Amino acid sequence: MIRTLSFCRVLGLGFSILFAQAVSANNEGLSPEEANSMVKEDVASAQIMAEVCPAIIGKNAKLDANIQILTQEYLKDYSSPMSLGQLQSDPEYKSILQETRKAAQETSKEEQQAVCMDVVEYQA
Repeated sequence: MIRTLSFCRVLGLGFSILFAQAVSANNEGLSPEEANSMVKEDVASAQIMAEVCPAIIGKNAKLDANIQILTQEYLKDYSSPMSLGQLQSDPEYKSILQETRKAAQETSKEEQQAVCMDVVEYQA
């Protein structure tokens, strides 16, 4: 299912996918709705990392800052100006967030820790 792919993609393919979207919202062949769904998946992945990572690696200001940077970068690809607050009220985003949260719970702690450390080490 496409909605759970984002977090799995992050964990499965690691650092390079995390910081370079596999399908940019500007890619030809995607409808605006499909591109927006990809943005929602990426933002949901970042938000789940914000939930999961502190429990794994502890509270970390660099982690928090990098997740905010990633979230803002992803939101720039949305077809119209969109804030995280606005996105969080979107029913599709809520569903994607729940599915991403479930996928994260099914991922090993080692994989989660590796992704969390990649986020901490990310250079914007």
